Amino acid sequence: MRKVLITGIAGFAGSHLAERLLSNWEVWGLHIDANLSNLAGMKGLHLLECDMTDYGKLRSVVEKLKPHSVYHLAGQSMPSFSFSHPGETLKTNIFSTLNLFEAVSECSPDTVVLNIGSGDEYGDVKDSELPVNEKAELRPLNPYAVSKVTQDLLAFQYCKSKGLKSVRARPFNHIGPRQAESFVTAEFAKRIAEIECGATAEKTLMVGNLEVAKDFLDVRDVVAAYELLVEKGVSGEVYNICSGRAYLIKDIAEKLISLSTEKIEIVRDPARKRPTDTLAIYGDNARIRSLGWEPRHAFDETLKTLLDYWRERVGRSS
Repeated sequence: MRKVLITGIAGFAGSHLAERLLSNWEVWGLHIDANLSNLAGMKGLHLLECDMTDYGKLRSVVEKLKPHSVYHLAGQSMPSFSFSHPGETLKTNIFSTLNLFEAVSECSPDTVVLNIGSGDEYGDVKDSELPVNEKAELRPLNPYAVSKVTQDLLAFQYCKSKGLKSVRARPFNHIGPRQAESFVTAEFAKRIAEIECGATAEKTLMVGNLEVAKDFLDVRDVVAAYELLVEKGVSGEVYNICSGRAYLIKDIAEKLISLSTEKIEIVRDPARKRPTDTLAIYGDNARIRSLGWEPRHAFDETLKTLLDYWRERVGRSS
């Protein structure tokens, strides 16, 4: 069975990708966090602890495995965190990527590398530019997005200068079970679950800017796109992974509350607003659709799955 390597396998998307690939691939994964709870119950994984900013250690892993493909998901993934820790975000995301591309170029040149960027790379998008496509100018609005732009351009440069088989993905917001509660939909769902089980008496949902509208996908549709891009994506090309529509944060909060039996009040908290944010952004997914991909999970279904996950998790801990 051919090998694949997932960096950041213990994370939100990494765990869902591992779950998807296990039946057809020998799945290896890199992690640095001792918390492997997202991988609980998955049998047959090969896990390696590796700090990707340590080039020598990473190079030895790539040289040993010579994987068919690498899904590069490792890194600091929270835009909000990047404002207070810009240096850490840039160092982690850029140098781990640089080391990976160097190691693959030197030790395993036949490996396909899927560099996973972000829809945040587009940043300050004008209304006239929506839905934003892959040819749009990149105007990142936070240090996390800057780091992702750099990864993206490194993938292009290594493809052209060293022949790296790099495919570039720009996933927009994705949601589902196992996502950290620091992300808005997970935070909402956890709070509602805590109210339902009596873990908190105050029946309020604290929110930042309700008028922001973003493009959301089910994480299962996103990892399906990753698998397809490794198989059919063109080296050096970039592909949006998105739903093609925007959902207001206000509507998401109200939809989740409507799934609860509790009467919950939405309360604005100015402290939760980001220093910079785009009021509305959604992507054009025509390029990846041309490869045969399409979203398969309805948004309301995804929100219910997310809420049920937090109900179970909060119930276990209460």
